[in-house]
Amino acid sequence: MKNGKKNEAFIIKLSVSGGIFAVEMVYLFLVSRFFFNEKISYYFAYFKGVKLAFIFIPLITWFASSYTLSNIVFNKYLYFKPDDEKKNKNKLFNGKKSKNADSMIWPESGELQLVVGEVHEKDGSRKEKPEWLTMDAKGLYTGILVLGSTGTGKTTACAYPFLDQLVKYKSGSQDEKIGGLILDVKGDFWKEAVSILRRNGRGEDIVIIEPGSGYYFNPVHYPQLDAKIIAERLYSVLENMNSNDGRQDSFWKDKSINLLANSLNIIRLCMDYATLSDIYEILSDDNKLNNIIDYAKNLIRIKSNKTETYVNELKLTVSYFAGADYAGLDERTKGIIKSESLRVCSDFIKPVFKETFCAPLEKLNFPGFHAVVNAGKIVILNMPESKYGLTGKIIGIMMKLDYFRTVLNRVYKSVIDDKVNTKRPVLFICDEYQNYVTSGDIESDAEFFARCRQSKAVNIVLTQSYSSLKLKLGSEEKLNSLIGNIRSTIWLALSDDYSREKASKICDKEYKLKITENITEQDDRAVFNPYIGKLLSDDNTISQGTTKTYEKMPSFDTDGFANLKLNQAVYRIYSGGEVKGPGIVYLHPIYRPKTKSWFKL
Repeated sequence: MKNGKKNEAFIIKLSVSGGIFAVEMVYLFLVSRFFFNEKISYYFAYFKGVKLAFIFIPLITWFASSYTLSNIVFNKYLYFKPDDEKKNKNKLFNGKKSKNADSMIWPESGELQLVVGEVHEKDGSRKEKPEWLTMDAKGLYTGILVLGSTGTGKTTACAYPFLDQLVKYKSGSQDEKIGGLILDVKGDFWKEAVSILRRNGRGEDIVIIEPGSGYYFNPVHYPQLDAKIIAERLYSVLENMNSNDGRQDSFWKDKSINLLANSLNIIRLCMDYATLSDIYEILSDDNKLNNIIDYAKNLIRIKSNKTETYVNELKLTVSYFAGADYAGLDERTKGIIKSESLRVCSDFIKPVFKETFCAPLEKLNFPGFHAVVNAGKIVILNMPESKYGLTGKIIGIMMKLDYFRTVLNRVYKSVIDDKVNTKRPVLFICDEYQNYVTSGDIESDAEFFARCRQSKAVNIVLTQSYSSLKLKLGSEEKLNSLIGNIRSTIWLALSDDYSREKASKICDKEYKLKITENITEQDDRAVFNPYIGKLLSDDNTISQGTTKTYEKMPSFDTDGFANLKLNQAVYRIYSGGEVKGPGIVYLHPIYRPKTKSWFKL
């Protein structure tokens, strides 16, 4: 309380005590007429020397008691509450229901960082002065995996707030603002993402890919990229769609990739440009395939204005279709690999998809991820599965793998091209990540996460469970390889046993106190009583013992992951050159104030 408040309080207390004392005096001298009693007057007349002492000592005592009473009244009813609201806003929330400190200070920084949420005690209990759980740039470049069942707050408490913080970083700098890719499978993420970007002054940096958006993108048009790499991307889509249903052994995989690669190659060698609808046409119609093979043979004979490398590559492609690799297969085997290859192309003959993703070369206006990343643009794929079916997944996986290759090549290209901007961090956010996860032989997500740190890539992937990732990847080994290359993990409530057990193991173990109680009953002369069906004895001894030991036990057991509340999570993250956690963090959803504690929401 300030000095002015203290003086005002003292005056009030003195006034109240004076009033009480005055009432006492009025009662004593006027109402009770105590000092007018003849016996009292005779008493004071006899002790003239001490008359004043007998009067003033009680008066002083009565006044002191009046002042004490005034203090009680003041503290109960008249206490001045602080009115300095600005001061109160700067106080940290102290974990109690205090009227003076309801807010927390948001940790602002000019450097790239991410505020995950507030942390109290390790077990999640409320702490008097909570802290913020933050990740620095080095930690962000090692990736974040968010897991949680439906309705636990993955999107609203992680994806949206994290995106909001990261796109705000250097948003006014043309050289350092974040560029990247956002994949949306549900159909609602893109709207909030656009709103967040516009709110942070990034409206001009938005590139939305969907049929009818005005952007034309060919997912197989990469003239400088080997056809087998593109074919491997297409087969990664099939692996994700098949979910390890028994058709992914090496024989069928190799045959399907070779068919897709040679189909793509013969089209772009003969026609200088290839699309998915072109691949579908030659695979679904043997006459069209034979026609383009004959055309390729004529080109080989003519050799006009063609280099030797071109001719040799065309010869290899023709020999594939004419030789044992394809023509020599029995009809059943040929039919199976054609069927698998057609699955990834069939939707692109539909007008709605053909116009946007199989457009003529001169119409293509999507600049490619090299230009997008270099300019700090944010590409958002808006093709929810509920509206576009598997086609949205195909485009999403193709865009993801193209983005990954572009990001990994940033460091290499910056050495030979000084126009490549390596100052800029890049961001990849994917909700419902199990719909886009891939584990190809040439390009895989695990390989990208392991190598992208030097390229300043921030990757945030969200999924429902480890089970869903394992189903799409096909094996425990591939799952372990993927999650082993993502150093930071946030677990919201998990619903399946496999995910809870795996999360508990990842959180490691720690020494915990284990208390064991033993009760022993000893009876040397017990006799069985058949009437009551029990042993009876007159001589028995009962002993009880307690054993306390420290044992290595899981930091969080499986029940701990099942019982997490909404927007409450277990974390184990990498930041500041060390691992933080495991512990419990309270997340701040996008629709709540940043500085208000989770316990006040």
